[in-house]
Amino acid sequence: MGQGTTSGTDGARDPVSLAGYDSKQLELARQIVAVGEQRQIPESGILAALMAASTESGLKNYANSGVPDSLSYPHDAVGSDHDSVGPFQLRVSIWSGQLGGMAQLMNPLRQIGWFYDQLLAVEGWQTRDPADLAQAVERSAYPDAYATKREAAHALHREFRGAAARTPATPGVLCELGPASGVDGPQNGSGGSDFGKRVLAAGMRGIGLPYVWGGGDATGPTGGGFDCSGLTLFAVAQASEGQIVLGHYTGDQQRDSRGAPVALDRMQPGDLIYFTSPGEADSHHTGIYAGLDPATGEPQLLNAPTFGIPVQVQPLSDFASDRMDVRRFGAQQQDSRP
Repeated sequence: MGQGTTSGTDGARDPVSLAGYDSKQLELARQIVAVGEQRQIPESGILAALMAASTESGLKNYANSGVPDSLSYPHDAVGSDHDSVGPFQLRVSIWSGQLGGMAQLMNPLRQIGWFYDQLLAVEGWQTRDPADLAQAVERSAYPDAYATKREAAHALHREFRGAAARTPATPGVLCELGPASGVDGPQNGSGGSDFGKRVLAAGMRGIGLPYVWGGGDATGPTGGGFDCSGLTLFAVAQASEGQIVLGHYTGDQQRDSRGAPVALDRMQPGDLIYFTSPGEADSHHTGIYAGLDPATGEPQLLNAPTFGIPVQVQPLSDFASDRMDVRRFGAQQQDSRP
């Protein structure tokens, strides 16, 4: 079990009022509901996720004093339970390598995705009680604790039901990316190869679509939208007429031998950029270089930022704290069309 407290061990249930939650806790609950709805998880699975996060962390993104690196990422509280971090209290020693390092472990959206990934692997999950399902995923030493959050989970679900269809006008508290710029079309990415222009033009077709965890494949959006690597996967597949289909993970795309490394000062529109947090080995985000904003001369990035922010073009400087690695795909197909 993680840092969260329960109302006791006698089976007493928490009150259903939401008055005791702060804005960050409520935003995390909204994210859990919205991602579950995007992934078409039924109510029982979403309730299980709410019960789990409420029990493990009290709906807070925990750093860990015993894991100093976790303290350098945004967090709501600091705990000391083994090497557990985040809202679902994932063990760093177990999950860091599988999820892409500390940056991903400290990303609440990544942990939400982890919970639903694990849920779908539980045998008979569709018919299991939410509290039992939460235990099947978390494997806590206190299996009865999740049921004490049942009424609270129902109240949170009632509050945020339909969240996936309600895109906020501004980023939520979990979103740290900047606003979109005025760039609105591929004409702003002039220059570069024909192949790169095709990559950018295909990606621009996603402008305005919602961020969907795991969304996008070689043929277009899935679940109604894209995530960051789904957008780049789609754009390259379209530009190559299906000859280059990348993996749906930023690290796999970055390591794909079909992508030629390119220096930052030699980027061309349509090149893919991979972003890696300081101290991490694997990239956590990707987008398509969209050229220079004609009004400001500032480099731009087409990307699917995160939940609540649709596919957009924004200043590349918004990602200045990350290392940027550029890859150019389609070297054998560039300028091949009349």
